Amino acid sequence: MAYPSHSAYAQNEVLCASPERLVQILYELGVQSIARARECHRQKDIAGRVRHINKAFAVVVELNDGLDFEAGGEIALNYARIYDYCQRRLIDANAQQSDSILEEVQSLFRDLQEAWQVVVTKVGAERTARLLSPDILPSEEALAGSLSCVG
Repeated sequence: MAYPSHSAYAQNEVLCASPERLVQILYELGVQSIARARECHRQKDIAGRVRHINKAFAVVVELNDGLDFEAGGEIALNYARIYDYCQRRLIDANAQQSDSILEEVQSLFRDLQEAWQVVVTKVGAERTARLLSPDILPSEEALAGSLSCVG
């Protein structure tokens, strides 16, 4: 099956992405899907609105499925509650054909996206600090002792 270059790029990005980046991608996709659903709503394109709401709903399902309740504890539980609320509101938006509900969910997604960006930045800084830590590099004495010059 042949993929357009953009699709191949997107597929490669997902396959090579860190877990943190995958969540970023999902938030981006959620915000875009809701924006498209709102545009379809304005244009009275019912099929398009439903398609994009369904896509946003699928994004929320993926985000919820990715929660680690063992490691995340109360935080993961709070995210699960937010995702459940978003799912219910997306169903309401579709049933009521309501742009204001879509706007509400889009705003929640943007807030979640911004908060996640803070997490990603912090995790990246911590990884960089660990990589630059002298604790993970061999000492100069160890390096000098492992080299021998045969003359």
